Amino acid sequence: MPSKRYTVIVADRETGEVRRVTVAVRPAVTALAILALLPAIGLGVSRWDANTEINRLRAENARLQVESASYRSGAADLAGQIGSLQTAIDRLTSRAGMNEPVQRLIDRLPATVDLEIPATPAPGPTFDRIMTLLDSLDRGLSAIRHSVALRETLASATPTIWPADGWISSGYGYRNDPFTGEREFHSALDISTRSGEPVHATASGLVAAAHRQGNYGNMVEIRHGFDLTTRYGHLSSFAVGVGDTVERGDIIGYAGATGRATGYHVHYEVAVNGQNINPLRLLTETDPISAN
Repeated sequence: MPSKRYTVIVADRETGEVRRVTVAVRPAVTALAILALLPAIGLGVSRWDANTEINRLRAENARLQVESASYRSGAADLAGQIGSLQTAIDRLTSRAGMNEPVQRLIDRLPATVDLEIPATPAPGPTFDRIMTLLDSLDRGLSAIRHSVALRETLASATPTIWPADGWISSGYGYRNDPFTGEREFHSALDISTRSGEPVHATASGLVAAAHRQGNYGNMVEIRHGFDLTTRYGHLSSFAVGVGDTVERGDIIGYAGATGRATGYHVHYEVAVNGQNINPLRLLTETDPISAN
């Protein structure tokens, strides 16, 4: 059925001009309806966009809550791990703090190992860098443990006590030989003492020799590690054998006058890297006093 049409006539009174506009009812009504619906459509679209944004924000908020909980949990774990690391570092620091005399003695020895404690990196500003720092601290702690263990081992291996009670009858350096009277270099200390006086290991180590050897008479040699060696000559008898492990202060034999000796005494040598040094450089007390 054809759509009804209406004609609108517009006449200009002054000029008498007449204009006609024909309008079909159905398209006109449709256009008016569309114009009337446009605000409603725009409002619907706006509401849809708002709901979409709200849903996105809700999802983002949920994600942030999960991440926040994860960060809090991670931060708690980090705090616990860092606390444990700090406790371990404090313990190692107290262990590394050797008394001043022993530290001075270690400083006198040739540098055969790296005893420096490594520095830890500065912390970063983000959580990821904190995790990296934690890994670095853990690796650094292992290195510190190794360094402190080396320092403690070296301190234990340093000959720092007198081998026997007595007094120095012949020092380290040039002297007149007691048998020939000729000038010679004496590369040890002679400590005069009573026959049978206990002779002590001056540092921890392994007994490498315990036998009679030429001018030394009955001699004990101890290897302490770090290329440190001590020898004790003219003993009357032995208290240790080859392969024995000794600690500083352990009795290794008894003073005598075996070998090339003019009286009861202990011939005491200290060698570093195979070269004899003056034992007085390593003794914590310079006066000949009790070895215990």
